[in-house]
Amino acid sequence: MLCAPLPAHGTRPLSNTEFPDSSAPAESIDQARLTRLLGFRLTRTELQIRRMFLECVRDYDLKPVDFSVLVLVDANSGVNQRQLAEVLDVSPPNLAIVIARLIKRRLLRQVRGRQDRRMQHLHLTATGKALLDEAEAAVQRMEAQLLEALGASAGRSLLRALDLLARIEST
Repeated sequence: MLCAPLPAHGTRPLSNTEFPDSSAPAESIDQARLTRLLGFRLTRTELQIRRMFLECVRDYDLKPVDFSVLVLVDANSGVNQRQLAEVLDVSPPNLAIVIARLIKRRLLRQVRGRQDRRMQHLHLTATGKALLDEAEAAVQRMEAQLLEALGASAGRSLLRALDLLARIEST
């Protein structure tokens, strides 16, 4: 179990006089215990990068999952919804809503399978490809800024560390 509960030690309630002054600026808040936690730091960084990403794709009216679906369909033309749901770790009903939205925008098209007529294979439309190319260029510029801030060596190290963390299974 990754997050095993620890036994409670003699904790005592705080008195009213021990609460920080709510009028004090945020910088004066002691965050040391939180900032030593890897999960907290990863979450804070993820939120910051997510805001940057959303700004990059805002002009294209894309959500992160929309962008991911378009990239995967572009790289794997003919992929089916079940495969996408598995790769993206999105429930099939939720992904169906995303796919329907992208089809309605004429960014994706479904093609019925030849061998199994129940199977729907996904392909980018020309409009979807053009939009993805523009959105992906904006995201690549953001990624370049992130890598520039880290430096090449630290960027490679971060990617390796993220790969290691992704292998941890919660139980």
